[in-house]
Amino acid sequence: MPISIAGAVGYALAGLPHQALLPPLSVGFVSLVAVAVMAPASSFAAVYGARLAHALSRRRLEIALGIFLLAVSVRFMASLLS
Repeated sequence: MPISIAGAVGYALAGLPHQALLPPLSVGFVSLVAVAVMAPASSFAAVYGARLAHALSRRRLEIALGIFLLAVSVRFMASLLS
């Protein structure tokens, strides 16, 4: 959580010189609408994610993470080629 707070503050400060070009309801590069939508949704989903992580074996979590990272890397490579 401290890392995400520091990142959000950094993006807000970095975007302040460009505030006139940014959409309304934003502070720097941070959209307050996105914060209002994502904060409750991620807090709600975190409970279920923690339950799922405790219900699965360590090996299954490792495999799931590996598949996720592989999918992200394939999508990244595809975006580089197009």
